[in-house]
Amino acid sequence: MRRSAGFTLVELLVVLAVLGLLVALVGPLTADRLDKARAQEEWLVLERTVTGLAFRAFAEGREVELRAEGTRLTWMLGGDEPRVLNLERVFFDPSQTVRINTNGLATPAELKLQLAGRSRSLQLNRWLEDGK
Repeated sequence: MRRSAGFTLVELLVVLAVLGLLVALVGPLTADRLDKARAQEEWLVLERTVTGLAFRAFAEGREVELRAEGTRLTWMLGGDEPRVLNLERVFFDPSQTVRINTNGLATPAELKLQLAGRSRSLQLNRWLEDGK
């Protein structure tokens, strides 16, 4: 009697068990990395938005008012309609109002927020130091 080439059911079950164990170990690490990457992306979008608003205030000679509350950043450039940036991983606590004058200077000079469970602050006039 010849034995046909192939795997037995036991061999296949062992391979599936090993693969399942690897996925169970690597899956949570991957999800955590992905969440951190998304939080970092939101931080960069927030930073770019605020820096762009400071530049526009200077370039157009119009003041900007920012309101940060909860997961929402709202701003008005001069007399224009309010614009909104909704965030998922950034939380502003407490609610804050920032004014950016026609020279691009923000008062107060920082926004306090929670990012991925950590307290952070966004320095709003940092572009002044970067130009040195």
